[in-house]
Amino acid sequence: MDSVKKQRVIFGLPMLFWGLWLAILFLWMGRFVISFMSIYLVSTMHVDAGLAGTIVSMYGFGGIFGCLFGGALSDRFGREPMIVIGQLGSAAMLVILSFIDDPIVMGGMLLLYGVISSLPTPAVSAYIADVVPVPMQKRAYTLQTWALNFGFATGPIIANHLVKISYTLMFYTEAAMLTAVSVMLVVFFHRMGVDRMPSPATVRAAGTTGLPAGADSAAGPDPARPRKRPVSMAANYRRALTDWPLMSMVLLMFGYTVAYFQMTSGLPIAMTQIGLGTDEYSHVLTINGGILCLLQIPAIAVFNRMSNTRVLVLGMLVTAAGYMLQIGATSWHAFAIAAALWTLGELGTFPIAATTVAGLSPADARGTYQGIYNLSGSMSQAIAPLVGGWVISGFGAHFLWEACTAMFLLVALGLRLTKGARERAMARNLQERLA
Repeated sequence: MDSVKKQRVIFGLPMLFWGLWLAILFLWMGRFVISFMSIYLVSTMHVDAGLAGTIVSMYGFGGIFGCLFGGALSDRFGREPMIVIGQLGSAAMLVILSFIDDPIVMGGMLLLYGVISSLPTPAVSAYIADVVPVPMQKRAYTLQTWALNFGFATGPIIANHLVKISYTLMFYTEAAMLTAVSVMLVVFFHRMGVDRMPSPATVRAAGTTGLPAGADSAAGPDPARPRKRPVSMAANYRRALTDWPLMSMVLLMFGYTVAYFQMTSGLPIAMTQIGLGTDEYSHVLTINGGILCLLQIPAIAVFNRMSNTRVLVLGMLVTAAGYMLQIGATSWHAFAIAAALWTLGELGTFPIAATTVAGLSPADARGTYQGIYNLSGSMSQAIAPLVGGWVISGFGAHFLWEACTAMFLLVALGLRLTKGARERAMARNLQERLA
């Protein structure tokens, strides 16, 4: 019954995972247009800095809708089609964006681009839960997060060389990367037989695992079990939105990400106010990326010895310590120490949260569950800059860091109080998978 024994395994994880992981690494190394969009709008389209921020935020708002619907669509039509369609659609949108010279039109197209580019996000998370056995999912989601962080750290370096030649080249390069990786994924899925798998909804109707021959799930359903009718997208939404363990996790992670994303919205403003410049801020981000790339994979061994809740709570407390240090920070060195602390807190937070949501998700609603969970991150990316700017302008940077610290402590308390409900739901889902 064990799939992983029937297919090639590398470092304890199936080939079905590694093909997607390699694609994620390449995709995020080539994902840099949005990071340079504000500079492009100001320097090339001569847009006011304030308006440029508003235009770029449209991408974040689009991501809310992409995550909300991408997961449910992957439950209905399959993970792989949503992943490939989202990447090819994003490539087409990047080519269109390169021709736009009107700021208002750019804002509208960035909203649409945000929707399309976010469609694959929950499908990717659900795919990992589909193909990786439960005991190995912490490792899989941590490796996925490492690939994202490595790509995020190296992508801007590539883009910096491209924009020196032409901003248009930056758009075309990312579009070409998305297209090439999509082709690679289509070939990979075909070779592994994934393109012949039925959608998750059909899988439930047929009473099969949905994996290709020799790659059935870690504990596939008994063919003698009663067959269930396909679950509709509306039914999956109702199921997820009334699932207290999931929704409590989403609300808590929303509070965490709104506060944590002040590292890219409130922090540069606060550092500027005390006389530090972009060089010092970029060095802080380098510390963040460097620690994540160096320690995230070795940290897997530590995470495997701890419960999900313990990793998350400790991550919140360490992050709170980092943000607390920023309350009285007056030098780059203080901010650097603070960044090291909140980065250590981040090491396990995002991958273990994704692992937890995978454990909470019924097999035929994994995409929907991951989509609603990822909604918290997309909403935070859109809201965090507004919150940070408003709080700093009205109450000062010290109050912002105090509020963020308090938020992390509240989230840690909330995670501890809701531990029992989450663990019971995860145990119930595991029993159903093993039945």
